[in-house]
Amino acid sequence: MKVLFLDIDGVVNSRRSSMRAGRIVGIDPDLADRVRRIIAETGCEVVLSSTWRLWEENVAEVRAEVTPELYGLTPSIPWSPRGDEVAQWLADHPEVTRYAIVDDNDDFAPDQPLFRTSWEVGITDEVADAVIAYLNSAGGIAPERRRHRWLQRLFGR
Repeated sequence: MKVLFLDIDGVVNSRRSSMRAGRIVGIDPDLADRVRRIIAETGCEVVLSSTWRLWEENVAEVRAEVTPELYGLTPSIPWSPRGDEVAQWLADHPEVTRYAIVDDNDDFAPDQPLFRTSWEVGITDEVADAVIAYLNSAGGIAPERRRHRWLQRLFGR
């Protein structure tokens, strides 16, 4: 089973979308479309890893504006990096064969397949394309060197 760990702030909303709307935007429809494209083209399940998971009204907004089907929520582990929460969720779900993380923060372990966005613009078509290619590629959970190659291909580093 493929899983997409989804952050909200800096992924499906951004400074740019808030400026364009002239107000704080909960979820930008254009950015949400990119996430829905990842889901449609990979058949992945979505696990909410954002702090939005801590408030039911925010989870309801994600279901209404991004995807009605949330496979789960990562646990909240106070004072721990988000990568630890993802690792705990994965430990409890051995059915996962491949996963990707889309987040604007970098508090993840080096071997976790992070596709980083920015608060400035949110998820781009390039990031969405890279996540789709990664989730649809052969292999299990990617080791660090394969993740590094994906990031090199995406960002030229």
